[in-house]
Amino acid sequence: MNYKEFLKEIFAKTATNRKIELTRIKQFLDVIGNPEKKIQGIHVAGTNGKGSTCAAIESILHAHGFSVGLNTSPHLVDYRERFRINKKEILQEDLLALYLKRKDIHEKYDTTYFEISTAIAFELFYEKRLDYSIMEVGLGGRLDASVLLNAVITVITNIEYDHTKSLGKTLPKIALEKAGILKKGIPLVLGMTRPAARKAILQRAKELSCPVIEYNKMVTIFHERYDENGIYYDISIPSYGIDLKQVRCNLVGAHQVGNTALAVLVCAVLSKMYGFQLDEDKTRSALHTIVWDGRLQKIGNNPTIILDGAHNPAGMRQLVRNIKSIYTYKKLIIVLGILYDKEIKKMVRSISEIANIIVISKSQSHRAAAVETLEKEVQKTGIPYCKFPNSISAFEHAKKIADKDDLICVSGSLYTIGEVLGYYKKENI
Repeated sequence: MNYKEFLKEIFAKTATNRKIELTRIKQFLDVIGNPEKKIQGIHVAGTNGKGSTCAAIESILHAHGFSVGLNTSPHLVDYRERFRINKKEILQEDLLALYLKRKDIHEKYDTTYFEISTAIAFELFYEKRLDYSIMEVGLGGRLDASVLLNAVITVITNIEYDHTKSLGKTLPKIALEKAGILKKGIPLVLGMTRPAARKAILQRAKELSCPVIEYNKMVTIFHERYDENGIYYDISIPSYGIDLKQVRCNLVGAHQVGNTALAVLVCAVLSKMYGFQLDEDKTRSALHTIVWDGRLQKIGNNPTIILDGAHNPAGMRQLVRNIKSIYTYKKLIIVLGILYDKEIKKMVRSISEIANIIVISKSQSHRAAAVETLEKEVQKTGIPYCKFPNSISAFEHAKKIADKDDLICVSGSLYTIGEVLGYYKKENI
């Protein structure tokens, strides 16, 4: 089996119509010796901002000389993006070897694509004997394969409405699913979230005797500003002796202030737990060199072209706020592709507040909404639109109709922006 054959085989093992449970992955991990119990994990759940927060934690810890693993999902262009060691993607041959080593056992327990990916991360991080292994939750938390991680600290970024069919239709229910990552006695760092969700999470933390470090009680941000190149702010966390002035971060968008500041708080908590000092210069350097694509990522000029993975109503509202506050342009052309199980009506309504032209598309994901489904909602807005059968043809049309003073934004799904990013990279090698 070569690498392409490996990808084809595991991609075919999607969890569609499969019961969400932990039985398969638990049985698999028991057989291979439970590597998930032998690593020092940082487990991150939440509705939005998980990946950015994980990448910022990775960057800070690596800058302080620690060996760090990072497992995230989904990937944008290359499956290897899901697995990083010290901020670098692992080799194809290493991924293939880890799978082939356990292929028969995966087949025996009929593990899914996500379970296979999580198991590879567990075993990879254990074999590398890393200081810290950062794991991003795929869906929810309570029944997510990553929940089996030996977490030394857990993090919940925020709670919004998303995946309501799987997680529940109220914020407290969604919050309890996310709080499924909590472990008895293990500290929780809680980001800013709505009162109803916060109450549910704090109750669960109390039941499990988890110390809770709340962002809004610990962190103060001053003098924040944003532009097309990043964010700038002062951060004070008195309880941990942190007072940084004029921090510059390479991630773009107002929301990244909260994500990166949360990462600083997480690392501060770890520093107290494990007796190391957060160095000011190293922390500054780390925040300026975070590796994280697809979030207000600029890939072109004249016209300006950005990619943003806003994939739910809260994410789309934040995208609208960022475009209003950061970018100047003659007209805004949105290349839009959304998954069918998302709240399409709300997302289209949000982006229609600022769009001048919408180019409707459909990604290759099996969960992608039909072009006709999006068209039905876009028509209600009265905004001029056109439609194309795939992300690439939609992107090419947007470039064709754009003037040099325009802004093209590709959004609606990580799958959509991933396809465009992959195409762009091939065209610009």
